[in-house]
Amino acid sequence: MEEQMTMGLWLLMILLAVVLAGLLGFWIGRTTSHERRLIRELETELDNRMQELNRYRSAVNQHFDRTATLFAGMAGAYRDLYHHLAESCEELADKPTRERLEDRAGRLLANVPVRENHEGRPAARAGEREIDVKPPRPD
Repeated sequence: MEEQMTMGLWLLMILLAVVLAGLLGFWIGRTTSHERRLIRELETELDNRMQELNRYRSAVNQHFDRTATLFAGMAGAYRDLYHHLAESCEELADKPTRERLEDRAGRLLANVPVRENHEGRPAARAGEREIDVKPPRPD
């Protein structure tokens, strides 16, 4: 009986060793396989591309933020120029000149839309006033 126990114990140990060797071989194969290495390379490439895309998006956002700031400054400068012209015109110019300034520049700065007709002349859309955007002719 002792011999059967020893033989059974040996068979159990051999079976356990075969199972452990199989699991160890499977694990080594998975971690060193070409496919696994390729997957890691692709994951790294994807991470790099995502970082590049995020940097690009950030650059685009910064560009448009700066553009909006510059545009607001430019619009403010035009508004200041108009106010300067209007004040000077009030003091120095006659009534027709003041009216032309108010009519042309004032409406343009007030965001009244302008479009040209087929003859190259400004034409108003339905319900809008027409604005002449060409410089005034000398009187």
